[in-house]
Amino acid sequence: MTKQALLDICKQNNLYRTPSLNDNLYLNFKGFSQIACLEEYVNLKALFLEGNVLESLEGLPTLKELKCLYVQQNCIWKISGLEAVTNLDTLNISNNQISRLEGLSCCTSLRTLIATHNRLASLESIAHLAECKSLQTLDLQNNQLEDPAILDVLKQIPDLRCLYLKGNPVVSNIKNYRKVIIISIPTLTYLDDRPVFDNERRTAEAWAEGGLEAERAMRTKLKEEEDERNRKNHEFMMQMRAQGWRERRKRLGLPEGDTDPALDELSDGSIDFEEDPPELVEARQRLAAYTARPGEEEPAGKRDVACTRQQLASQGRRIQEGHWQPGSAEQDSQVYLESVRAAQAELDVAAAPAAASAAAPRPRSHALPPDSPAGSDSEGRGGGEEQDAAAGADGDKGGEKASRSAAHISAEAVADLNELD
Repeated sequence: MTKQALLDICKQNNLYRTPSLNDNLYLNFKGFSQIACLEEYVNLKALFLEGNVLESLEGLPTLKELKCLYVQQNCIWKISGLEAVTNLDTLNISNNQISRLEGLSCCTSLRTLIATHNRLASLESIAHLAECKSLQTLDLQNNQLEDPAILDVLKQIPDLRCLYLKGNPVVSNIKNYRKVIIISIPTLTYLDDRPVFDNERRTAEAWAEGGLEAERAMRTKLKEEEDERNRKNHEFMMQMRAQGWRERRKRLGLPEGDTDPALDELSDGSIDFEEDPPELVEARQRLAAYTARPGEEEPAGKRDVACTRQQLASQGRRIQEGHWQPGSAEQDSQVYLESVRAAQAELDVAAAPAAASAAAPRPRSHALPPDSPAGSDSEGRGGGEEQDAAAGADGDKGGEKASRSAAHISAEAVADLNELD
């Protein structure tokens, strides 16, 4: 670590080339083995020495403005050399080889200490923390601390607020770990992975005084207090809203009241039912016209019903009928649809022979009597052909008429089905 090397680093990080003008200095991951040549950087507030091979903190000059020192991921095995940075606020010494915390009492303003992933194992290794009276945040995660007596040391830190002990055997060695820690350190507001709220502290204190029964009673009391707060908040909100409505009614010249004046015009206190849309009313009327009413009689037998339908079909009249059964509107419409489908199927069966006879060609005879003369033969042939043609024409007209009638009835029945569906 030379002056020229420091100037080159300042140039790379777009810092000032005049050392005294810099308040941050980034010397991390440069492979430095010792600290030197920092005397000119008198106004530094944050010094980053992370990821080097430093074995100690010796060499730090007097830096009265230095607040943050980051020396994690080095090879430091002993804390020393902090006498020149007495105004230090944050110190990160994690991921080193430190087996004992010491030399920190000179930092009278130290509030945050991060010492994770070191070799702290015994009560003596952290006993020095009792002299750090300004400490507020202490992170000792992933060490080898296992003695529950470390609570005696932590209790001596008067303003400890955040404590992290996860990754140490002591977490398993202390029964009811979280409750015991909360009770032991009254100033604690955050423990390991979540904050310490007032309700949790009150339940922990109740547990310490009377066990599980006292804890359950305290939880019930807290629930009642929360319900009471919610009730009061709701009542207060309703009072504010009513007060606002009264003032609005007064400004608008309306009668006094606690209701929203905007709703007075919307309701007169009576119950209004929404009318059915015209399409639904028309569909119901159409369905009622197609459905048999109670007491109306239909033909007695199935054969009579079929004959009646055939007569109506031969007359070209529209079939409008159905079978009524007590039930909902959906059931009535389903019964009617099934009856229409059955009627259409029978009509198709009845019209099928007429359509087949109309489409089939009529046979013609070409043989003549042996005693008929030639002229008679020609006249007979011509007369027979004319008669056959006339008969064929009549048959074709009859078939076409039957086909048109069946097609007309089928189209109307299909249209009715589509409208109802």
